[in-house]
Amino acid sequence: MSVAGITLAGVQIEGNLLAADITAELLAGNLRGQASEDFGFSKTDKLADEIAIAWSDAKAYWAAFQRQLDRLDADDTATSVTRELWVVPLLRSLGYNPVYTAKAEVVEGQTYAISHRAELGENKPPIHIIGCRIKVDHRPPSGTPRLSAHALVQEYLNKTEHLWAIATNGFRWRLLRDSSLMTRLTYVEFDLEQILNGENFAEFGLFYRLFHRSRLPEGMDDADKCLLEYYHQEALQQGGRVRDRLRDGVEKALIQLGTGFLQHPSNENLRQKLAAGTELTDIGYYRQLLRLIYRLLFLMVAESRNLLIGEDVEKARIYREYYSIERLRELAERPHWRREGFQDLWQGLRVTFLLFDENWRGKYLGLSPLNGDLFGSYTLPALDDCAIDNHDLLVAIRELSLYQDKGQLRRVNYAALDVEELGSIYESLLDFHPEISPKNYEFKLVFGSERKTTGSYYTPPQLVGQL
Repeated sequence: MSVAGITLAGVQIEGNLLAADITAELLAGNLRGQASEDFGFSKTDKLADEIAIAWSDAKAYWAAFQRQLDRLDADDTATSVTRELWVVPLLRSLGYNPVYTAKAEVVEGQTYAISHRAELGENKPPIHIIGCRIKVDHRPPSGTPRLSAHALVQEYLNKTEHLWAIATNGFRWRLLRDSSLMTRLTYVEFDLEQILNGENFAEFGLFYRLFHRSRLPEGMDDADKCLLEYYHQEALQQGGRVRDRLRDGVEKALIQLGTGFLQHPSNENLRQKLAAGTELTDIGYYRQLLRLIYRLLFLMVAESRNLLIGEDVEKARIYREYYSIERLRELAERPHWRREGFQDLWQGLRVTFLLFDENWRGKYLGLSPLNGDLFGSYTLPALDDCAIDNHDLLVAIRELSLYQDKGQLRRVNYAALDVEELGSIYESLLDFHPEISPKNYEFKLVFGSERKTTGSYYTPPQLVGQL
């Protein structure tokens, strides 16, 4: 991820556990709980000095750990070495007093062998440490335990009163939170192997500010009052603001595209079809515009989560530079552009859509196939043969890409958007009815009966799950 032009290669935030821009707020010192006394130090102590001390300790522990790791047999999972020489000493530098848990806990008939607690006591936050040669989200080759470290800790949180926990193999450190509604892996991860080998002090500073003992609850009773929970609740509120702003952006983008297609000089055939009202109605036109918007939203989410591209670096570069929606977002976000009478961007976007249709032309670029009608070849018949000015297309994409929050222009983080958020936007659009001015072909959205005439409703996944 990147913050204010700085690439944070060793930091990854998945899902909406914390706000995507929390790293920028931490770097700027704008968040609550970032003063020296909030970490248990005196007001006269400088937090930067304490982080530097922890950094020096971490490099010493890391060097000793690496030397011992090199002496182990190749088939050794390195669990003891990882815990004793690296993770536990580093945790102490972060204010913990980790205690090994010898006996697995039984919850609802299942065993949970969580290796450590933050301090002595069953109510203290769980910390699960595995060997560095086992991936955090993979089951060990032996098949024991039954779940990966990540899945084990997540399931344990969901079934107990604990709210936050740490899962790590020494290389990758993850913060996890209780949530039974998560539909995908959700965590905050720091790749300390990359951070330490790359001598990246800034990223270690962020790690310190999020993983320090003072960030987690003291125990189960005060879990909802800890700083991590405060940051999480702020992220949820920000997500609500993003959803509201994005809903406004989608409405504006629909209007911009609807009017842009109608008013383009080359689209006389489109205007005649709408005037006749037989082959194409106002509602039919609106539904195709809505499908176009959701194609854009779908690709923005998929690209942001790196779900489309395979491992071929060159093919990924070609898609990124010539076909991606990200390329159009960057063009739209530039401060200066104007109407110049060209419509090549729309023609290029049509080619991008064809990469994902039922013929799967994108296989030559290593793209994942997309089933369903969203990218069907004949699902935008009224728009496929039309033209739209680059200016109108970029204005629409800009509305989908940026939003105003507290006087600042922010970029929508599509990687963190959930299905529920996109679904709620879709549901709000069902309340609109298209209205086209016959004089100047201006496209408008007014409250109407689209929901009633189609019987369309968006059902939240939580309700579906309960049913």
